[in-house]
Amino acid sequence: MNDLKLIKKYYGEETMHYCRDNFATILEEPGKLISILERTFAHDKYLIQCLNHEEDEFKSFIYEQASCKKMELVSSPKNPFELMDEAGYTLYECKCEEDIQVFKKYYAKGEELCTFRGGRLDSCYVFFAVKKNVKEIKRFDKPRREDEYGTSVISIQFSRGSVNIVSMKNRYNHTVNNPDATFSNNLENIIPGLTKSFEKYLNLKVIRNSDFDFDEFVLAKDNRFYRYNCEIDNIYYCPNNIIIDNYRVKEYSKNNVIIMDYYILDTEKKTLTTYGGLSDSFPASIGKIDTVRVEIDKTTHTKKVIINE
Repeated sequence: MNDLKLIKKYYGEETMHYCRDNFATILEEPGKLISILERTFAHDKYLIQCLNHEEDEFKSFIYEQASCKKMELVSSPKNPFELMDEAGYTLYECKCEEDIQVFKKYYAKGEELCTFRGGRLDSCYVFFAVKKNVKEIKRFDKPRREDEYGTSVISIQFSRGSVNIVSMKNRYNHTVNNPDATFSNNLENIIPGLTKSFEKYLNLKVIRNSDFDFDEFVLAKDNRFYRYNCEIDNIYYCPNNIIIDNYRVKEYSKNNVIIMDYYILDTEKKTLTTYGGLSDSFPASIGKIDTVRVEIDKTTHTKKVIINE
């Protein structure tokens, strides 16, 4: 089966048309384009439609992958604290919950990081970087993710484990697009040498797919991007029965489970629960489940789940 047929099968017809129109050179080599897509994006029938007008970034990203060009990381003899000092920040390492809570004062009401809810140190190494002139920097009327206020306080976090994903969280938090990917989650965009410096300081292996980030997509530990419907406490709820927890991919059987945001409906056991025991009164309001029926609307590409008729 040729590339375009496989792209249509796994990423949808519109993505196939886009690839045919934009990646003719890559398509000259059989198997190359589908290989790039499959190693960098989870299967998603609506991939190109969900890139939120980021087609140019997507195009650049694919060509970068095709050319196998990777940005060479700079080595520096300085530790992260010294490099961040050069960049105009004071860097703090959080070793306990009390260390984290100190930085809550920098966030406006309603924009506090979910990190402040506790337990983040169990899954991540947590740092905060504060601009030395933070008191002089005022909030912008029209926030932009990388404006001076948004980047005046950054939480830099690395997932724990054998591979480590970096997430840089913005001071505006959910007021701007993709606040958990400030500076495209590329430490080199703060100051050259910072990636290797952190790796040496924490004995990490930071994985990064590229300099690009895409709204409503999360980079998981398998080094692929997944589209997500919602994010709660650093857990990403995705289409196709997938949940990304601490950047690990959890995929549920489509034979008997339906994931609807953070609700998990088991059609065999006839149970409706929330992932991780999230507090929610909706499952209790449903009561005992006797029957579950799924109707598929092929025109709107939606499913209707009918419980107890």
